[in-house]
Amino acid sequence: MTSEFIAHVAEDEIVSSDLLDMSVTVLKTLSDPARLQMLWALSTEDLSLSDLVQLVGVSSTVASQLLSRLRTAGVLQTRKSGRHVIYSMHDERSREFIRQTLDFARHRLELQDKA
Repeated sequence: MTSEFIAHVAEDEIVSSDLLDMSVTVLKTLSDPARLQMLWALSTEDLSLSDLVQLVGVSSTVASQLLSRLRTAGVLQTRKSGRHVIYSMHDERSREFIRQTLDFARHRLELQDKA
């Protein structure tokens, strides 16, 4: 590294610990395949627990635990529709992040296949 590069980094400031902590929290939230599959499904439409159970192929108990973690992380919101709880992504930026994450993984797989 050149001293010019180091000076440039110092000018732009190092990433704050709060931002790093939140980034780690977000990435850990995505680190479970079933949670990521649920988020992918929810990035396109709002779904009930039974819908998610069928899509992801886990038990209702496991799905509830996964959804609880996503709600705690602030990624999902819920609303009642009759007897059902409907899950949805918190905002459009979250939906886009899930799409971009999977698109990036697809890109990495394509590069891997070419190697």
